[in-house]
Amino acid sequence: METAARSSARASGRSGHVVEAEALTDYCWRPACRQEFRRAPGPGRRQEYCSDICRRAAEKELRQARSRLAHFEELVEKLRIDVAAFGRPDPDVDDHGPLSLDTRRIAENAVRRAAGVLVFANSVEPAVRELKMLYEAVVPIIVTDRQA
Repeated sequence: METAARSSARASGRSGHVVEAEALTDYCWRPACRQEFRRAPGPGRRQEYCSDICRRAAEKELRQARSRLAHFEELVEKLRIDVAAFGRPDPDVDDHGPLSLDTRRIAENAVRRAAGVLVFANSVEPAVRELKMLYEAVVPIIVTDRQA
């Protein structure tokens, strides 16, 4: 049977071995690994990790990193509230930083007044539509108790 395969390969002019596509060199996407590996080119999803074990480890590390990030973001928010409680501007924070308590109160009052104006305004007018779009964009940021 083997001789039949050889003779048919010779008859067709092929040498009998299959020409495979050249594998590409890539590096594992897991920051702790970065091992070099070979992947096959072609259609489909590109291989990102050197092994399934490395892929699962990377997913676990990503979940842990996101959890740590959420923890520290909550801690930063609490500290910003503590700093704002002193009522003094923070020299290390630029003008786009957290609002002082007085500034926040003034902004909340302005947003509530705009809500009252929108109740009685003619919604057909372009200026009123713009005011409504501005109000809807700003209210979740400024009004914390959502009574607007």
